[in-house]
Amino acid sequence: MAAHSTDQISLTWIAHAAVHGSASPCLTPGDWERLPYDAEAGHLAPLLDAWLSEHDHDAPDQVVRQLKALRLRHLAWHRARTGALLEVLDAFERLSIEAIVLKGATLAWTIYPSPYLRPMSDLDLLVPAAAAGTAQAALRHLGFSGEVAFRPFGRNAHHHPIASRVDAGCAINVEVHVDALSRDTRASIALDNLSEPPRRFLLDGTPRLALGHIDMLRHLTHHLLEPTPDSDIRLIGAVDLLRFARAFHEEIDWPRLETEFPFVVTALGCLHHVVPLPDELRRFIPSTNCAVPRHVGKTMRPLRWIVRRERRIADVAAELLRPPDWWMHAYYNVPMGHSLKKTQLVRHPWRVAQWLCLRIAGW
Repeated sequence: MAAHSTDQISLTWIAHAAVHGSASPCLTPGDWERLPYDAEAGHLAPLLDAWLSEHDHDAPDQVVRQLKALRLRHLAWHRARTGALLEVLDAFERLSIEAIVLKGATLAWTIYPSPYLRPMSDLDLLVPAAAAGTAQAALRHLGFSGEVAFRPFGRNAHHHPIASRVDAGCAINVEVHVDALSRDTRASIALDNLSEPPRRFLLDGTPRLALGHIDMLRHLTHHLLEPTPDSDIRLIGAVDLLRFARAFHEEIDWPRLETEFPFVVTALGCLHHVVPLPDELRRFIPSTNCAVPRHVGKTMRPLRWIVRRERRIADVAAELLRPPDWWMHAYYNVPMGHSLKKTQLVRHPWRVAQWLCLRIAGW
């Protein structure tokens, strides 16, 4: 496993505890002091509090109190968001709108010991493109406010503008998706091109629809590798992916996944350098002969953060054209130990040009 700098130790500790149920290395007083803030920023505070309550530890009392307070807050938010989600899904059902629940709102009820341990921010719902306008209108009838139409820039976005309301002091944000993946990817996960039929799961005791296992792994992998402002991968995304792959390991059609969507397997191998893969996934661990790539756990920043008027053109070009090697291996499906030369010289510059053209055209 790659070495980590001092400011990454607490994040690594949290991720290891969340995936493996154990944590290492030992934390210094400074690491413990930072832990609640890192856990909350990574959307893992409730899960970390639950872990500490079940294991021996030397966490300072102040840290324990902070995490318990965060857990109680997330529990209240979870109740409010679950109630709103059920209300929205019932409204869609009355309108005969098929809706698939995406990301956290599904994972909370399927791969975590208790649903409130997986915080939700936005509630993401995938609907048929032809029904998206009706679904957005239904949200307005339920008291959600937001932009009625797409903005001139991004008029072909993969989801409608966020619809928001406040319930019991909790902000509820709903995104109606026509595609689970951003237009910046070259793939699509929509209701008319799913790799597998949706599967049913129980959301607060009521049957709802989720993506099939292969589409879920595709979605979680793409989401993990999306740009972030600080260029660190989303910690909750890594935990979601590994917990899902482990929980449904026996049900996942791995041969098909490796044949048709090998980038998921490559990403799992890359992720091992951030959080060691669980035993069920050990066959995807890169060979010890493969050198660890530069900047493990780092992704690109969003284009709007890179391309700024006040920045020098040379700095913009350098950041655009030489992203972290770790991310390039995972994003472009280049297995560890294979050269990135062609990707650096051809594939990535071409992809950057496509992204910039889409934005110039207002796509």
